Amino acid sequence: MSGTHQVYPTVPEPVIQPLPPPPPPATPRVLPAPSPVSGPRSAEDISGGAVSSLMKQARAYMGAKQPDRAAGVLERALRIEPRNYFVWSALGQAYLGQQNYAQAESMAAKSNALSHGNLYVSLENWKTIAAARQASGDKAGAQEAQATADAIQARLSAAAGG
Repeated sequence: MSGTHQVYPTVPEPVIQPLPPPPPPATPRVLPAPSPVSGPRSAEDISGGAVSSLMKQARAYMGAKQPDRAAGVLERALRIEPRNYFVWSALGQAYLGQQNYAQAESMAAKSNALSHGNLYVSLENWKTIAAARQASGDKAGAQEAQATADAIQARLSAAAGG
């Protein structure tokens, strides 16, 4: 069978339509005005008796320049109250005292994630993050973290009336 060819129907040329205009640039989300500063100021305000006692021990160890012992006590406190953001914050400070800068920053970030915007603990966390970054040689990161701490401090000062 020679000469058998299948004939395909002709396809019209595609019509090229111009693209629609791009959407307008996103505008920054405006957050509502901050509410008055409230919330617990220390671990004792939210902790049970056992954790409060352990936090007191940890502070004594930190004051005695024994961050290793403080970290051990704080890890025990976390086993009792794993969502206590003040304990996470204190553990970050203990790791900072041990010169374990990555862990110090990680613990402070964990505390911030759990704190539901508590400015008192966030301030301490950002100071820890700034110090950890500075000590590990991240000057730009340290400045950024310190700027955040300064902004939180200004907000707390404004809420306190000066």
